[in-house]
Amino acid sequence: MSIKNAVDVFGDNMPKVVGIVADPHQGKSNTIYFLIEEIQRRWSTTIFTYGLRGETRNTQKVSSVEQLETLRNSVIFIDEFYTLFEMDNRKKTPLIEKTLRRIFWSNNMLVLCGLPQNFNKFISGKLSHIFFKQCTLVDFINGSRVKNVALSYREDELGSAMLCIPKDKALVYEAESLTYSMVHIPYLKQQDMKLLNPPIMEKR
Repeated sequence: MSIKNAVDVFGDNMPKVVGIVADPHQGKSNTIYFLIEEIQRRWSTTIFTYGLRGETRNTQKVSSVEQLETLRNSVIFIDEFYTLFEMDNRKKTPLIEKTLRRIFWSNNMLVLCGLPQNFNKFISGKLSHIFFKQCTLVDFINGSRVKNVALSYREDELGSAMLCIPKDKALVYEAESLTYSMVHIPYLKQQDMKLLNPPIMEKR
């Protein structure tokens, strides 16, 4: 499938697991907000979110793995998925496997958003598509498919230490076709919660 726009990833209308990978403050949440807006503009569907600080129109919040497993025929965005799934506890891996299988077979599209070090071999192997924003290469987990995909990119954005994706872009990898596409991700100022933070220091 040719990916010209970011939302084309969802155009086949099939259950899938999608990853959004980026360093801190490099537009992960902004990418989620943009995808939600574009999905709602194109299609009628039920959207659930977890971990977003900003408000989104016509979406519902999910607060637990138990709730996740009851969802059907929906698009689900999970920001900082590492915390929800307790990924630092390896004993949880078989349970996460069951949860992901349940979500998939219940006809859902699941989008997992996190840092490079959050995408271990297990999670990386589940992804049909990967959105890359700026990433520090040393932070990827050795042997993970997410790291292998990043290092296999052959254009100028890949350096020796960084995958440098422009702020208003995302690099999208499609596993089925083994192809990369650069797509536009506009900055949504109204969703930038950092702008609400008070200044740490005031001028005298």
